[in-house]
This record gives sequence, C-alpha cells and structure tokens, in this order.
Amino acid sequence: MIHDILFTLFSSNSDLPIENFTIPEVAANFLHPGEIKILEDLIRIANQYKELKKFVHQYGTQSAGLVKPKQQKPSEEPLPQGLYLQAFADGLDLAVKPYRDLIVHLEAYYLKRPNLSLIFIYHQVNQYQSLFGFLLRLVSGVVTQRIHGCALLQYLQQNCLHGNEKHYQAVKLIQNAVYAIFIKQLFGWLLHGKFVDQFGEFFIQHVDNTKTAGIGSLQGTTGGTGTHLSVNSFSDNTSINTELWRYEIRHEMLPYYLPTSWAEKVLFVGQTVLMLNCDPRDHTDKRTTGDRKFAAIKDSLWGDQECAFFKKFHQLQLDENLNIAKFEHIVDEIKLCVTEQMSEIAIKEADLIKQLKLIKDYYLLGRGELFLELLRQTKSLKTLFSKGITDGSSRDMNRAFQLAANSVNITEDVEQFSFALPPKEEVDSFCYETKGILSYITLKYKVKWPLHLLFSPKTLDKYNEMFRFLLRIRKIQYDIHQVWSLQRENKVKKNSELLQFRNKLMFLIDNLQYYLQVDVLESQFSILMSAIGETKDFERIQRAHTVFQANVLGLCFLLTNNAADMTTTGIIQVNENPVLTILDKVLVIVDKFCSFCCSCKDPMTKVERQEFNGYDQAFKNHVDSLLQLLIGLKAGPSSAPLSQLLLRLDFNHWFSNNTQTQSS
Repeated sequence: MIHDILFTLFSSNSDLPIENFTIPEVAANFLHPGEIKILEDLIRIANQYKELKKFVHQYGTQSAGLVKPKQQKPSEEPLPQGLYLQAFADGLDLAVKPYRDLIVHLEAYYLKRPNLSLIFIYHQVNQYQSLFGFLLRLVSGVVTQRIHGCALLQYLQQNCLHGNEKHYQAVKLIQNAVYAIFIKQLFGWLLHGKFVDQFGEFFIQHVDNTKTAGIGSLQGTTGGTGTHLSVNSFSDNTSINTELWRYEIRHEMLPYYLPTSWAEKVLFVGQTVLMLNCDPRDHTDKRTTGDRKFAAIKDSLWGDQECAFFKKFHQLQLDENLNIAKFEHIVDEIKLCVTEQMSEIAIKEADLIKQLKLIKDYYLLGRGELFLELLRQTKSLKTLFSKGITDGSSRDMNRAFQLAANSVNITEDVEQFSFALPPKEEVDSFCYETKGILSYITLKYKVKWPLHLLFSPKTLDKYNEMFRFLLRIRKIQYDIHQVWSLQRENKVKKNSELLQFRNKLMFLIDNLQYYLQVDVLESQFSILMSAIGETKDFERIQRAHTVFQANVLGLCFLLTNNAADMTTTGIIQVNENPVLTILDKVLVIVDKFCSFCCSCKDPMTKVERQEFNGYDQAFKNHVDSLLQLLIGLKAGPSSAPLSQLLLRLDFNHWFSNNTQTQSS
C-alpha cells in the first residue's frame, strides 16, 4: 500500500490507484477514519501535482513550443505558442523538482524500512500542498488571462513579492527561466539589431508580420541566418528607410516596471545598430567578400566591447533580484557607444550639415531663385497648377524643375530631389481648400546613409506639408506681383480701388512670406545648427531636429499648440489650426482676385464691381479674424515670432483701426 501511495504521488497519469482505498465499503473494514483523511489529503496533493505536470507536458520543452498542444477538452483552446510560455513551463518544472526528489528518496527509504508508516509519508509530503496550490493559481492566471510574451514578466513580478519563502523561491526559479529569453532577445536587438521572435513576444515588434526575405524576416530567424540577412538585405535607400521604421514598441507587452523612456532608448539603439550594420558602401564586392566585410563591420562597431557587454548581460541573468537600474545603465552605456559612432559617421562621412542645408534649400524654399524660376517655367503650362492630376503631370513638373535648376546654374545635388504626384485617394492633405497639383505634390528626397534615422518617412511627410504650404504662398506672391506688372503695363486709370486692394493683398502676402522665411525658418535653422555643433550624441541631434521641425510646423500654423507640446516624446500630430484656416481663405481670395484682374475691364462693369466688393468685404473680415487670433496667440510660448508677424501685418494699427472705424 505504501508503495502504491508513493507511485501515485510521483505519477502524472490520470488513474490514481489509492483512490480505491477510500471507497467507503473498503475503508470501513480496513482503515481507521484518520487514515482515510490522510489518504484524501494525499490524493489532493497527487491531483495538484498531476495538473502541474499536465501544464508542463503541454507547453514545456517536451512540446518544444513548436507543435500545437493537444487539447485536453474539446472546448479548451490552447494558449498561444511562445518561447516565454515554454520557459515558464520549464521553470515550473524546476520548481516542483524538489517534490519529485523527495518521493524518490522516500521510495528508497521505504525499501530499506518496509514498516514505514502512512503518517510519516504524509508528514514529508504535506509541506508541498500549499506550494502546489499557489503554483496552480499562478498557472490559472496565465491560462485565464491568456498572458503572452513579455507580459509574463510583469505577471511574475506581481506574484513574486510573497511572504512564504518557498513560494518566493519557486517564483524566482520561474522568473529566471523567463528572463533568460528576455535578456537574449534584448542582447540580440541592442548589439546586432535582430532578435529571435517567431511568435511576436518581444516588446519591440516588426509591424509587418509576413516573414519575407530581408529584414522583415528577422523576427523568425536564428542567429546564424539572421546575421547575414541584416547586412545584405538592403539594396537601396528606399528599402532601408521603409523597413527600418517598421519596428515599433508594443506597450502592452512592456512590463510596468520598465519605463517607456527606457523602451524608446532600446528601440533607438537597435535601429541605430541595424543602420550601422547595413552600410551600402560594403556591397560592391559582397559576393566574394561579404562574410569578411560583415566581420569587419562588427569589429569596427563593437571590437572588444562585445565580450564585456555579453558578460554584463549574463550577470543580469544570474542576478537573483530584479534591478531596473542595471537594465537602464547597460542600455545607456550601449547607447553612448553607438550614438557617438553614428554621430561621427553622420557628420563627417554623410555630411549632415550639408544635407540639412539641402533640406532647407529645397523643402523649405531656401533657394528662392530656384522656385521663382520654377514658377516661371510652369507659367507656360497654363493649367498645370489648376487642373487635376494627369498621367503627364509628374513628368511636366520634373522637366520644369530641371529647366529651372539649369536656368539658375544649380547642378550640384539637384538630382537628390524630384517631384511625385500620388493618386488623390492616397493623399491626406489637410490645409487646402483649392484642389490642384499644389494640394498633392510631393518632393522626393534620396536620403544619404546613415541619415535614415533622422529623415524617417513620417519626418519627410511633415517636410512635404511645409513644402506644399510654402510653395503655395510663393506661387500666390508671384501671381500678385504679375498682376502688378500687368496693371502697370495696361496703365489702369479708372479702377483705383482695384489698385488699392491689390496693394493690400500684396502687403499681406509679402509680409507673411518674410515672416515665414526669416522670422521662422532662418531663426529656427540657426538654433538647430547651434545645437548640432554642441553635441556628439546622435540621439540629441535627432531630438534637436525633431524640436526644430515641431517649432517650424507650429510657427507656420501647421500644428496646434497641444500637438506642439507633444514633441518631447518624438511624436508629431498634425491637426487643423484656426490661423491656418483663415490664411487658407485669404489665399483663396488672393488667387481668385488674380484671375479676376486678368479679365477685368477698365472701368469695371456692374457685375465685376459686385464681385470685387465681395472680395473686399471677405478680405476685411478674414484679416480682422486673423489679427484677433494672432493677438491671442502672442501671449503663448512662441510670442516673439508672432509679435513680429503681428507688427508687420498691422503696422501703425492700420488694419485694426480701419476695422474699428467700419464697425462704428
């Protein structure tokens, strides 16, 4: 009987032989009531162990986490597969190993002393009843909440702080097993820009889950194959800039005790390492020397430091207690090493200063003579800016752009830029009431390696919003000056109010243009250049660039104040701005007035005068609303540039006094 009891306590089979001894008819004849109670407790312990072993067999190393576990019940859905769940099951198996060792020891002891009592067995085994109950509740939480991946770390930490020492040690065993997976993935991402994550468990994820060749397959590759792919996958700048920014933080996977700022550092460091490992300059002879070149890249990136970092990560895995400060310190140490090297490459080899000046010259219209000539070239295509997008629109714009560059003797670096006109349904242009090419035009820029970290697709999208806005104002300024030339050539004499209204429009557009180019773009660009010159940390350069773009968007009224305040997180959200809405209406009036002047007679007819009065009254209303908004915004954090704009637009309070006189 004792041997049957020991066999039952050790076995994970569904049948328990000692249950037959608790049948009332049998127990009443052969067992004492106290022995029946002991047997029932032993059966309870055996059932608990059986449930734990069932979970271990289903999700542990024996199932390898690679095949679909067998369902115990038709209605029971298995948990999502994963390395973390497998490590959890393996840790659980280690936690119950002392119990198995005890049963083996008791069996050996029983063979030496066959007269071993039932109460002795119960006394030795009963100590695990509380532990098994705790572990079953732990497993039940994982199953019912369907906890997956890195979220297991948070769940274990919540259950780690326990007053019972045995419970605490059991959870620590499971934690160590799970943390081994987490630290391996963290080490791979921070030092090599890749990690093994077949089941989407890491808190950094590739947003495209299709495992195609290239960097998109790094989630499911092993160390050997993934290393080679990460170097040779990027054949051009487009693929680098597309794939690099598909990595994102899944905050629901991030344990609560690891701050979001730390996760953003981890993401940034991994992207930087990935970029450094994908130097396109080393692809010239990759067929014959690819492996040697990759080894050279690794040596140049880490050198002897990789071994030191490996030891630190290994020590993190061996630490009994979780220490967040060590995680933060090692990430900061790696970030410092990587960002200094990235900064040196970006500034010296990629000529970051020159590339930023090109961004300013082209996206922010710093080369005013080039875009003035572009407008002159497109003047021959009379309907280019007013008609809808056609198959030849993109070709016509690029041809005019090349002709304009040749006319002003700009040949260097102009090939890095080109125009594109995507389909209307794929463009979300938020700041234009008029529909035409200016609403959809996109300036393409060939990003130079390794500046893809600085000029992400979202960043270039924001630059294109600025470009469309600035180009639209520049075109309207050009049109209103063409009206001035036309009226001077025709010697308009009887439409004096038409000339005065044109002067008002020209005054507003010219001062708005000066505000944008001088008070905003030049001053903010100077601040950016100063910030870059004062640091060797690429992350600070990236942050300074983000702040620059956010300030420009805000001061150009393309960004609301609330969204501008979010730039510390690196996230820019473009929303409709009330100033931009009014400016858009003013620009529409100017555009319509320019067309009106080209066909207007001298003197105006009755119908023309009614149309002109409508323009005049609408302009006065919009200017009044614009000044009121600028006065309110002047008290905000960007008061200096807005004060300059308000001073220029309402010099000597001419507009405001004129509005008050009409109101009275």
